[in-house]
Amino acid sequence: MQTVKILPLLALFCLSLGCSPYSMEEVQIAFEQGDFDAALIELDADGKGEAKLPYLFERGLITHYGDQFDESNRTFELAEITSDDLYTKSISREAVSLVTSDNLRAYAGTQYERLLIHYYRAFNYVYLNMPDDALVECRKASRLLQFYADADENYEFVGAAFIAYLSGILYEWAGDWNDAFIAYRWAERAYKQYEEALGIPFPQEVGESLVRLARQLGFREEFERYAAIYGKPSERDPDSGELILLYETGFAPFKIEENIVFPILKVDPIVQEDADRDEKRVREYGRTLMGRRNRRYKEIEIEYLLRVAIPAYRSNRPSIVGIDADTAYGGVSGVLVEDIEAAAMKTFESELPTIMLRTVVRGVLKYLSFRRANQEGETLGRLVNLLNVATESADTRSWQTLPNKILLVRMRLPAGTHNVTLSFSNRTNRRVKTDTLKDVVIQKDDKTFLNYRTFE
Repeated sequence: MQTVKILPLLALFCLSLGCSPYSMEEVQIAFEQGDFDAALIELDADGKGEAKLPYLFERGLITHYGDQFDESNRTFELAEITSDDLYTKSISREAVSLVTSDNLRAYAGTQYERLLIHYYRAFNYVYLNMPDDALVECRKASRLLQFYADADENYEFVGAAFIAYLSGILYEWAGDWNDAFIAYRWAERAYKQYEEALGIPFPQEVGESLVRLARQLGFREEFERYAAIYGKPSERDPDSGELILLYETGFAPFKIEENIVFPILKVDPIVQEDADRDEKRVREYGRTLMGRRNRRYKEIEIEYLLRVAIPAYRSNRPSIVGIDADTAYGGVSGVLVEDIEAAAMKTFESELPTIMLRTVVRGVLKYLSFRRANQEGETLGRLVNLLNVATESADTRSWQTLPNKILLVRMRLPAGTHNVTLSFSNRTNRRVKTDTLKDVVIQKDDKTFLNYRTFE
């Protein structure tokens, strides 16, 4: 009697309903208005998400923008621990996810999300004037990148260029010239490697930093090589300092659910056999079904149309894409240093074959449960098929308050207090918004760090 094997689907159905994606609409409205306290109230309203990684991501970033740097770091630390703990999923929940929704799988965050924890924690420590702790985050990010590379020989270092560039700046700030040089060299390699793939032009300042530090460290051979490529560094006013402004624009792309239908044919062995199918055979059959995507079959050939739900990213490009910073001593334009949308798309592209196979295998197992139930009775078969459809949903969890792009402004200014006028431009290079940062303090032979966010 197979009925007892079907009944647990009811419990799993209820469980899957409790794992529905976080509602962020009210949070995002308050977030865009700069009312970060209200955003936190909305985020904490039901209290159900507090143990979940997406909640920690959102809370860490909102408190960062709300100048609650210690609270932001505590939240991001918990997010880091949670993510590390969930990265290797438990066998029991992995097995459950093959029967019902991917939303029951432990969400450990994407590669770029885990990296950006260290970006925001480092900046929190910068604002708290704790350079040593900021450098700890740089080293953690470097180890995480190495972990990805060791785990996957095809890993393409998405996000590595930006993290390396920022690390170089922070190492310089802390007076660690050798590690700064290494970080800039890593950034040079990564930016050039993925300039075409991610659409991020090579930041000329990375090359100029290599020239400057090679000379400062007495690396004659490296200095001559880099100077031949990037030119000799200009002389710096010893009474000047540097403004480092990281400008974040828009929102990261968001996930949606897409439905795909795969035809199970009457001639398929898995249909004709009555014995239980082992996991290996089901996976092999899943690959067969994946090969049928977008292929046409005659209705008479089809035994069953298997509908599965997979996540997909929807582009969310902002209207504001450029920034210029002007002072009484001149101005500079911001340069693109990180494209989070491109990183998200690239990461997802590499993960999609695995997601697709897992989803199709789950669908096949649910179809087989329907067949067994239908053999016992048509009513039971309809019930199981209804549950299969109801529990089929894609995992659309993600870090939704992340920016879409990050641009960097580096500006040498005389020591003293300055007003910095920011001009923001759209895709046609038309100025659409301005703002002034008043009383920005620049100290001699030091760096002043700021970040700024727009949402349009």
